[in-house]
Amino acid sequence: MQSRYHDFQTLKTDIVGICVDPPEANAKVVAKLDLTYPILSDPDLKVIDAFGLRHENGLMGKDIARPAVFILDKEGRVLWKDLTANYRVRVKPGTLIDVIGAATSKS
Repeated sequence: MQSRYHDFQTLKTDIVGICVDPPEANAKVVAKLDLTYPILSDPDLKVIDAFGLRHENGLMGKDIARPAVFILDKEGRVLWKDLTANYRVRVKPGTLIDVIGAATSKS
């Protein structure tokens, strides 16, 4: 996502990551990868559960979030989503840019 961040900004799109890790761990990831978008912490899995993404006993017996990408409109409605069972398989930024471009051209 970071490699195409400017393209997302051009489409007036915000990027936010959410994971179960504590804020300190997320801050380290943001710094290490030089991210310009936030990674939020959801240790109680409230948001993760709201989107149905809990992977019970996913990492060393700990519940984690399944990899997913959601595109929401300004009202918070889900316009598009990508869910995967394999954390190594992720949607490409170019695909997201195409989807966002198509969605914004319809509105």
